[in-house]
Amino acid sequence: MKFVVRAGGVGTRLWPFSRANRPKQFHAMAGERTMLQDAVARITPIAATEDIFVSIGKQMVELVRDQLPDLAVDHLIVEPALRNTGPAVGLECALMEARYPGCTVASLGSDHFIGRAGEFRRLLQVAEEAVNAHPDMLLVMGAKPSRAETGYGYIRKGAVLGNFRYEPVYCVEEFTEKPDVDRAQEYVQSGNYFWNINMFVWKAATMLEMFARFEPQMYEVLMRIKTAAESNLESKIIAAEYAQLPAGAIDKQVIERADKVVVLEAMMNWGDIGSWAALTDVLPADADGNLVSAEMLQLDAKDNIVYGPKDKLVALIGVEDLVIVDTEDVLLVCGRSQSQRVKEIVERLQQNEKHVHYT
Repeated sequence: MKFVVRAGGVGTRLWPFSRANRPKQFHAMAGERTMLQDAVARITPIAATEDIFVSIGKQMVELVRDQLPDLAVDHLIVEPALRNTGPAVGLECALMEARYPGCTVASLGSDHFIGRAGEFRRLLQVAEEAVNAHPDMLLVMGAKPSRAETGYGYIRKGAVLGNFRYEPVYCVEEFTEKPDVDRAQEYVQSGNYFWNINMFVWKAATMLEMFARFEPQMYEVLMRIKTAAESNLESKIIAAEYAQLPAGAIDKQVIERADKVVVLEAMMNWGDIGSWAALTDVLPADADGNLVSAEMLQLDAKDNIVYGPKDKLVALIGVEDLVIVDTEDVLLVCGRSQSQRVKEIVERLQQNEKHVHYT
């Protein structure tokens, strides 16, 4: 199996800590190592060095080489322009199939917290066995929801396709993206839904067939890249044509439209470090519910998230449910319930030449 760690995201909801020139996956958000380093370290016990690849935007090449010095340069899958996970997955599958015909690919996110790394590795091996047995299937991993989260996608499980290493793999009946709170609560109570955690395993050739079916124009470009890659000549085509591919998530472009998708429950203490409010899923708070990475003094302050320099004191008095993020040039203050809207601030900054450098 080939392992591709996708590290091309910008992480706008963790602004101002996550910036275009150093996105969140290149920061240590929940430990001593960066999230990218953690993502690679998690799989190394089952993945040979020659089987690990990292997918990134061209502006992140030096960051990756600095943080992963042992990764060979030709194991970087470089996007000349960030087009979201749809084109990124298409590119990685085209290159993997060209280099390793018939291969299985684990396409993994780089910005997740996984508390049980050993269980994650075991589940990847379960997934590989399931995909090898059913090569026409796309396998997604899902986490059991712990709350009515409206910012995640949901997967409704159906009948059991089969058991692999004593783990059931379920047929997928339906995908729902970011439901309202009432529907999310119904999903949690039903016990029939998983959160979509954007961890996938499939045959590279099968995914390319799905692009041919659902995104034929993208498929034509991917096939040109694949053909060129078979002779190590793909760089010119990628440079000339990749940026023209329609941006979009792999879920929308392919997975949710496919009729042969299965889900494996991933009970591995998963957390999405996708917004400031989500940090409470993976980091411990104090007795008053405050989660603090800086030095803090508080009087009657509850359920706040404070992220800032270790050598700067933050004093809180009588405030609740705030997110406070302090960087060298930006101070962010918002309500925890509004933390998903941070990306709106980034979009506003990008529209203003005077402020675009803050992104």
